[in-house]
Amino acid sequence: MTDQKENIDWKERFKNAFVLYLIRNGERPVTVFKFCEELGVDESIFYEYYNSFRSVEKEVWSTFYKEVNQALDGDSEYSTYSAHEKYLSFLYTLIEVYKQNRSYVVLRYAEVDRRSLRPWFMDSFREEFAIWTKGILDEGIESKEIVSRPLISSKYHEALWVQLLYVTRVWTNDESEDFQVTDASIEKSSALLFELMKSGPVDLLIDFVKFAYQNKAY
Repeated sequence: MTDQKENIDWKERFKNAFVLYLIRNGERPVTVFKFCEELGVDESIFYEYYNSFRSVEKEVWSTFYKEVNQALDGDSEYSTYSAHEKYLSFLYTLIEVYKQNRSYVVLRYAEVDRRSLRPWFMDSFREEFAIWTKGILDEGIESKEIVSRPLISSKYHEALWVQLLYVTRVWTNDESEDFQVTDASIEKSSALLFELMKSGPVDLLIDFVKFAYQNKAY
């Protein structure tokens, strides 16, 4: 077995080896022991970093999120973008990250029920994404790009999450040249969402209902 004192990033090595095993075999390793044996490392080292193969996969998707954020942080123009533009940048950058891991993403996402809004392997990703989207939504509300609505605006980030899942699904099934269908899906669905979050007919209806209720004696 490999000397535990070797200067190796075992957390990263386990993660990469797991993904490689999965896309080569179409399934997880039978046991952690067998997986570590093939890597030439004691099973105990695996448990210093992960408690199961499920935790490895959650880390894979959390890494996807971090890679997107790092790319956005490196964009000198990003801070000048509107909330909508920042969201578009996130989605397009996420697709680029997906492209580097297409075999894995397609394989894993094929197992997700179309009605599922919380794929288990995206738990950490979803939590980090929720924090990020709440931030850009707050910016949008402050700049008047987005309207704050009682009981509704607190759910805006959930709508963005559903759209991200939709875009991911489209991309995993996209066979068009340069993923043109995915690009169109991103543009059209995000435009619709941000249009709905702007001031418009919905707000006129809400104002009228408030007026009618407050003046119901008339």
